[in-house]
Amino acid sequence: MRFSVKQYAKTLYDLTEGKSKSEIEKAVADFAWFLHKNRKSKLVNEIIEQFRKIYNQEKRIIESEIITRNKLNKALEEKIKQYLKEKCKAKEVILKNVVDESIKGGVIIKIGDEVIDGSVRGKLEELRKTIT
Repeated sequence: MRFSVKQYAKTLYDLTEGKSKSEIEKAVADFAWFLHKNRKSKLVNEIIEQFRKIYNQEKRIIESEIITRNKLNKALEEKIKQYLKEKCKAKEVILKNVVDESIKGGVIIKIGDEVIDGSVRGKLEELRKTIT
């Protein structure tokens, strides 16, 4: 029987959920040995990525990329976090601020596959579509 990357990640999540640090370390070491023994080591990066997604979903954590012309100040970062917590019903929000000088102003928020375009260019494009 072949297992998918997602099944491996879910198994690792189940093995570590609610465990102490030492129990988690042992479970991860045993899991790594299992992957090595079964010649699945090449899947480690994909398993880690899927594990992160499962963990975040279970713990109601969202990761978001915020694209701005300049680095966000702490006050604005906190407002965006609060907005995303309420919008996504999340317990925690992890922001990654990406500075892109091609943006004239405003902000673009990416959450998974969803994009909220609050940039000046995006608003002008919306206006253009409305007018035409």
